[in-house]
Amino acid sequence: MVYTTMALLAAAAPAMASGACDKAFKTVGDARNGALYMADVTVPGLKVQSALDQLRKIGGDDKFEVAGQLVEGDTGDQYLIQRTGLRVPLVLVGTADRTGRVTLATKLARGQSVEPAAAKQSMCGMLDKLKAGSQGDAVAAAGRTQYPMPAVEAVAAPDLSKMMGKEVKDTMALYRSAGAFKDLMLGTNTNKEDKGDRSATFLPLYAKYVGRRYQIDGQIYTVNSNRYSTKPGDIGSINYLVTPTRGLLRVRQNDTFNNNNYTIRCEFASDQAANFTMLRERDWAKLEGEISSIEESSMTLRNCRQAS
Repeated sequence: MVYTTMALLAAAAPAMASGACDKAFKTVGDARNGALYMADVTVPGLKVQSALDQLRKIGGDDKFEVAGQLVEGDTGDQYLIQRTGLRVPLVLVGTADRTGRVTLATKLARGQSVEPAAAKQSMCGMLDKLKAGSQGDAVAAAGRTQYPMPAVEAVAAPDLSKMMGKEVKDTMALYRSAGAFKDLMLGTNTNKEDKGDRSATFLPLYAKYVGRRYQIDGQIYTVNSNRYSTKPGDIGSINYLVTPTRGLLRVRQNDTFNNNNYTIRCEFASDQAANFTMLRERDWAKLEGEISSIEESSMTLRNCRQAS
């Protein structure tokens, strides 16, 4: 079955595409595998943070789920999710850099289809709303107010591990169940990629959580020193002990099974060298950081600092 997102995209931004965006629009890949659509504009004087926050406002007003945002150096990404009417949600990724260039991209899942003209109209329509200067800053401020990033959440490391492990399992259930009923009835063995798209299934979860901030409290499982790193400010990281406790006596599972659970890694900020050098395995650490990477079995937080 083909899941068509054309109508959803076309409805999101009815404005006609500008000449510059229209010419820059690209369709990449074989549509049977799920095409990649890319549109971009350059707005002189547009700052990275303003561009991303404007996309929060534009996307939210167009009924997209406003998801994660991550800024690193002179570039940043803003994620928007379209779930309505779709078996596999559609993720738009907006990327801005210091030159004022903003790119909007989406990769369809296998079996999804969007007419290139509809994708161009929608994506360029969104990009054409970006403004530099005070006008753009006002839109960005409205975006931050109406569609704010989630507040810092305080959580114990094992609880965060359990929550993320369950959400990953629930998210990927659609992919893992592909062809299951047919196989049961016919005794066949379906290749999951014939029926689903692993990366497209996982991407909405990544988009939802990247950029979120957590204050994590727990014991340290491993201390990972970067003493040989040549990257400036690369201090090191820790992995939290996330084995669960069970029963009335709260007996902890043997920590040799730690990596069988959803792993939480915290990379220290460059100004935290003194704090990092004091830490040892099984020490307690309460750290605050920002999610920079999410995998099916682990997550990484960056710029981790000692929390009060």
